[in-house]
Amino acid sequence: MLNRLQSLKKNQNLIKIYFNNSNNYNITRYFCTSGSESEFFSTRNSKDAIKSTIRTKEDIEEEIRGFQNAPQIKPKIPVDPASLHLSYSIQNAIQKAYDEFMNGKPEEALKRYYWVLSHTPTDYAVRIQRATVLESLSRLDDAIIDCNTVIKNSTEGEILSEAFVIKGICLVRKEKYNEAIVAFEKSLVLIHNPKVVELKREAEMMLYPDTVIVPTHEDDYEFFSSLSSTLMGNAIVKKSPIHGRGIFATRDIDEEELLFEAPSLLSISTNLAKHKYEKHDDEHCNNCHLSLQPVELQNDKEISKSKEFPKIEETLNRMTNLPLGSISGVCCPNCNEAIFCSSECESQGMSRHKLICSGTPSNVHTNFLNKFYHDISKLDDEERTEYLLMLQIFSLQYTTGGDPDEPLRSMQMDQFLKRLVHTEPSKNQKTSYLSRKDMKIYQSIKGIFSNREITQEIYHRVKSIIRLNAVAFPTSRIKILSEKNPMDELGYSFDFQEIPSQQLASILMQASFFNHSCEPNVFIATPVVNDKSIRFCTRRPIKKGEELFISYLDGEKLTTEKRRMTLKETHSFICNCQACASRKTIDFLSILD
Repeated sequence: MLNRLQSLKKNQNLIKIYFNNSNNYNITRYFCTSGSESEFFSTRNSKDAIKSTIRTKEDIEEEIRGFQNAPQIKPKIPVDPASLHLSYSIQNAIQKAYDEFMNGKPEEALKRYYWVLSHTPTDYAVRIQRATVLESLSRLDDAIIDCNTVIKNSTEGEILSEAFVIKGICLVRKEKYNEAIVAFEKSLVLIHNPKVVELKREAEMMLYPDTVIVPTHEDDYEFFSSLSSTLMGNAIVKKSPIHGRGIFATRDIDEEELLFEAPSLLSISTNLAKHKYEKHDDEHCNNCHLSLQPVELQNDKEISKSKEFPKIEETLNRMTNLPLGSISGVCCPNCNEAIFCSSECESQGMSRHKLICSGTPSNVHTNFLNKFYHDISKLDDEERTEYLLMLQIFSLQYTTGGDPDEPLRSMQMDQFLKRLVHTEPSKNQKTSYLSRKDMKIYQSIKGIFSNREITQEIYHRVKSIIRLNAVAFPTSRIKILSEKNPMDELGYSFDFQEIPSQQLASILMQASFFNHSCEPNVFIATPVVNDKSIRFCTRRPIKKGEELFISYLDGEKLTTEKRRMTLKETHSFICNCQACASRKTIDFLSILD
């Protein structure tokens, strides 16, 4: 009888019906239809011997109808409460661990993942999650062990692919680039993912890093002499033993003394506070980025009625070098989007803006411009800013070099840009010259500037110029707090307050020739109200002939390893300043005061 039941269970038409009979015995009835005959078997869960009865087809059909019309009774399936509780606890712990990790609490998340895997060691999805947390905590060897366990035991392609990716990321951080490339390739064999392709490309770039180029030209001396004449007699640009050239003091300078004021070549608002790019900005000048309400005077309506108001306005203008109240501005006549704070800024800004103006009559030009903005809208703040600066540079260089009437003349760098540090790809790189993402942006830029020849080499050079030379800093508006003061000749006493306005990413003119030190002796003084008068001051007393340095880094409690790793990734060099040579941890670093 038992053998017969086992053979019937293998039949795909087998039906199990659980119910209770009148004697409260648990009965399982198996029905199997095979050809023209049907059989019925009954097993009783008692100490009595198992009895079986073979009936006719009509009897079986009648009994089936009886079962179908009978009230539904939930089966009494034995349940282990402890097992159910444990399963619930595990799922709850996984969710809590995920939430903790996403909320910046990786240590708490890690403890939960260890507890979960102590009960479910073969849950490889959870093991991958733990490896991700371990990698974020820089426990790279432990993360690799988890990944190897998954790779050895799991048979699910998606989980295996993810394990190879996390292992590759850990190996990159351990500077084992060859092994990382192999891990990324194995992930791509399982699942093709463009992001993993980029990770592999970045690993190849780390294995064969770009070569840093410090350009030299026959007329460097004349150019740097001309540039030095704008440094207020306090500094000079000349050859440096650090990176080819640098800025040096020409006299003894006191602490916190103004070194010089310098403009930027161009700037882009990164709008980091909103974490999005707004193409239309009606609150700042498109050229100098001055707020269109640069100075806000508290109680201005009341003060304007004072007979001393003309003197007050003159005094505040002299103190801030800015106009009181709002600036109406001048709009671009084609797009009505770009606005300029003055006719001077309009004249300077329109020469660059007109080439990337959305109001151009050319449909082809507009289509490429819209495609460019659409593609960069998907990127993070840092990448988007980089490409916007590239667009500005190509617009600025549009009229540089060659015969203006010659079609498809090659794009060239002007006298300033061609002297900025840049990189060239290593000849050992196996991947294409440009990444997949860069190739899309490159095609859009070629379409925007269709009558200039823009090669991949010049595109890469401009991008590396921005990566190595761009500086980020905030700008501010000024709020003047007022209080009546009969003892003052103006009738009021005033105090000044900075109000954040924008975050700018800029290519600075003279300041692009500063070298880096982890103990800089120069900083940008705040407030910065526009990008055409950026003040550089000394952090400490400077001796004549001493080289002047800024910081390329921002952060707190920066170890030598962290500083060197960051500078290698962002600026392609290993710092050997005195702080790094002595393995000193820096409490705070910033380009600002």
